Order: sequence, then structure tokens, then C-alpha cells
Amino acid sequence: MDKVQLIFFFINGFLVSRLFIKVKLPERIVYSLVDRRELSPGRVLLYVISLSAMFSFFIPNAITVLTLLPILELLQRAYRNSEFSESSIATMLVLAVIYGANIGGMGSITASPANGILATFLAFNPVAGAANITFASWLVWGIPLVIIFTLIAWLILLVMFRPGRFGKAGIELPFLPEAIEYPHQKLAIWLTAAYFVSSILLSALLMMLPENETEILMITGVLTVVFIGFLFLTPMSPGSTGTLRSPLLRIADCYSNLPLRGFVFVGVAVVLGVVMYFLKVDQYFGELLPHLLPDHLPAIVLLLLIALITSFTTEILSNTVVQIAMFLMIVPLSATMDFPVLLALIVTTLSCTSAFMSPIATGVNGLAFGGIPGVSVWRMLVVGLLMNIAGAVLLSLWAYFVIGGIYGGN
Repeated sequence: MDKVQLIFFFINGFLVSRLFIKVKLPERIVYSLVDRRELSPGRVLLYVISLSAMFSFFIPNAITVLTLLPILELLQRAYRNSEFSESSIATMLVLAVIYGANIGGMGSITASPANGILATFLAFNPVAGAANITFASWLVWGIPLVIIFTLIAWLILLVMFRPGRFGKAGIELPFLPEAIEYPHQKLAIWLTAAYFVSSILLSALLMMLPENETEILMITGVLTVVFIGFLFLTPMSPGSTGTLRSPLLRIADCYSNLPLRGFVFVGVAVVLGVVMYFLKVDQYFGELLPHLLPDHLPAIVLLLLIALITSFTTEILSNTVVQIAMFLMIVPLSATMDFPVLLALIVTTLSCTSAFMSPIATGVNGLAFGGIPGVSVWRMLVVGLLMNIAGAVLLSLWAYFVIGGIYGGN
């Protein structure tokens, strides 16, 4: 995905998330979850992680977190008088959003910057089978992978937090039912859907028609300007809440109630990444990598080692740095070690977004961890360790048996 187009999508996604909050869609979603008394806490958890994965398939995962944080805050308040401890419910919900947001970006080649880096690398380096990677072919294996990985993450959360041991007593709406009513909710949903569809189509067009890059970027930019103008300049009828016509969004809506503590953790992650870069840790990692991969290993074992090394290294280094360093090592290593290069590159790409342990591993982790108070770092590390291992096993098996069957090379 082109960086300019990604900026446009990020702007549009951020505005969609602000509109989502402005028209009280989080309240309506929480109302539908909490007011249905037959819903168990485990099922609510499934809905949260699935919603996070679905959103992240269409919009940048950081925007997904910003969109869903208000829902987490309301759910945390809804469970305040239940048998759950505040730390347990906060940690469980935050991890669900983190896992879903990171997993959802695996579903499409245009769904994450890491996937875009892979596409760019393949465009400039001769790799066997790379010509078979298309927008459509990625969806064939990407969507089932997201579904399976999301279910595995949900099961891990169920096992580690055991929400089923608690009853439903004490769970109540943290607001009056009337609070879910707000003008233009249907319009906001339609605008969100239009953004989802247009972002997928435009990013797919840019990938399939690189010779028309300028025209596609111009269309993306024009649509962004039109969208901004519609949100901020078009007076809308007030409905039953007022007497004056006003736009859907105002400037103040763009910065009010943002998770400042979450941005602090993102800033810490960025600073650490810069420090690691100037200390040339990435170069040291690149020199060390060949020694971590023994010769004459079966391809599937080698893919598993690559997945483990990538995901755990991303916990302390920038995922972009890790991804590029791995790419630069994998291609030369293929000359001396017999393994499927394309599958190794794909596993690396997927694994560098599968760092689930540390609050500073990715921007998603930092935003979610800092956005909700009471999250247990210790439980995040332990459950994240299991997720990293489970993710590495799943990704290596999926690459070898499924992706390899589609693209060849296993």
C-alpha cells in the first residue's frame, strides 16, 4: 500500500472513529450486549474480539483501538458491581481488543503496513512464486486464517480468565437506556460501511494497477477532502435533540476524550525503537539470525523458528525493523539452506504483527493498555506468551500446508 494512500486512509479512519463515538454507537453496542441477559461474559468476550478483528481488516489497527476503547470503558463500568474484579475484566477486554486488532490485519494484503512492506519487497526482489500473490489470492487464505486465529485467541482468553465461573449477577447498564438515542446513527453506520468498502477497493486498485498510481491517489485524496467537507461543513437536521442545524463533527470532537495515557505508551515504544536503531541493534540481530537457524532442518520446523524469532524479537524492537532485518537475512540464507523463501517471508510478515506480550511491542498494544486503567501487566505477559507460541505454531502450519498449497513451494 502506498504511504500517501495510507495517510489518507488513516485520516478517514480517524474521523470515522470520532463520528462513531459522537453519535453514541458505543452506547448502542454495549446496550445490545448487556441488556440481553442471556449473553454470558464469555460470549461478550467473543463479540469484542471478533469486532476488533473485523474492524482491523478494513481500517488501520490503531484506529480500531481508538474506535473500540469507549466500548471497553462502558463494559468495564457495566461489570463494576459483578463478581469480576476490576483488574480481571479490564485485562480481559483490553487483551481481546489487542489480539483482534493485530490478527485482523492478516486477512488482506492491504490491511496492514507490514503486508504492504512485503508486497513492495516482492516487487523489487525476484522470489519464486511471488507473481501468484494477488489481492484475491491473499483473501483465499487470509480470511480463514483470521477466523481461526481469532477463535484460538478467544479460547486462550477463556482458559486463562475463566469468565464462565462467574455468574451474570451485578451486570448492569452504566447509563440510562435513553442514552443510546442520538440523531444520525444510521447515517454514521452507512458512512462507516462506505469507508470500509472504498478503502478496500482503492487499495486493491492501487496494487493491481500500479501504472495508474497517480490517478488512484488523486481519487483517494479527492474522496478524503469531500468526506472531510461533509463531516465538518454540512449542516444536519438536529432530530429530537435540538433546534439548530449543525455538522456531524466539530474540531473539538477530534481531540476530546482521546486516550492520552495510551499515546504515552506509544511514544515510549517509538523512543525505544529510535534508541535501538541508533545502537544498531537491528544490525546485531541480523548478524545473529543465521546462527539461530540450524542447517538441514525440515521446512516446517524452519518456518516455526522464523515465526518464534520474529514475534518475540518484535516485543523489544520495532516490528518494521524486525521485518526488514528478517527479509534481508532470509533471501541470502536461501542460497545455503533449502527452504521455501516466499513462505518464510509471509511467515515473517504475519509474525511481526503477532507480538502480544508487551505494552510497548506495537502501537496497538500501547494504545489499548494505556487507554483502560487497571490492566494487569503480569497477566498480559503470561497470556501474551501463550498467544505468541500459539500464533507461531498456527502461522507456520498454515503457511506450510495452506499457503504453500496455493502458491507452491512447500
